[in-house]
Amino acid sequence: MKKLIWFSTLSLAIATASLPAIAQTQPVTPRQPITPEQPVTPGQPVTPGQEYQSRPTMSDDRTAPRISRTSGFANTHYISVYTGEQPLSYVMVRPSELVSVNNNDIEITDQSGQRLDANISPEGDRLRLTFAQPVPPGSTIQIAFRNLTFNTLNRNFYLYELAGGYTGYQRTIPYGFAQVQVF
Repeated sequence: MKKLIWFSTLSLAIATASLPAIAQTQPVTPRQPITPEQPVTPGQPVTPGQEYQSRPTMSDDRTAPRISRTSGFANTHYISVYTGEQPLSYVMVRPSELVSVNNNDIEITDQSGQRLDANISPEGDRLRLTFAQPVPPGSTIQIAFRNLTFNTLNRNFYLYELAGGYTGYQRTIPYGFAQVQVF
């Protein structure tokens, strides 16, 4: 009998926890205009045909510097970086520990395919790619790592950590991780 009471109490608790909560709506007058500055509260109806503009978030910001594209082949990895709205002075790259990179086999080009002059120097486990001339704002550069040697076979993706240094900034701006998938 005690087990029956315990199981019925447990099943009642599970059933109660899985029931949906009833949403409470706030009264809204019909055809009330919604401006971009006014937040839409949950339960507030929006009339059909009415446009609501949300505030841009970090993922919507198309002017922020970012990793724009990656691709990989048997012994070559490509990473494209959008510079953002400031002139780019240098890029810091931390290759995957599963990849050996030779500094002489790194090629950097701009969006037109022109090769960019850069001094490549190791700084611990990172590579600093310092440009002779800052890369103009709004540009996309492509970094090609050629003739790679792999410490582990049969791996289909590799991670590179990237950050950028901008003219007038004292700190590097992290771009995040570039995942290069090898086909």
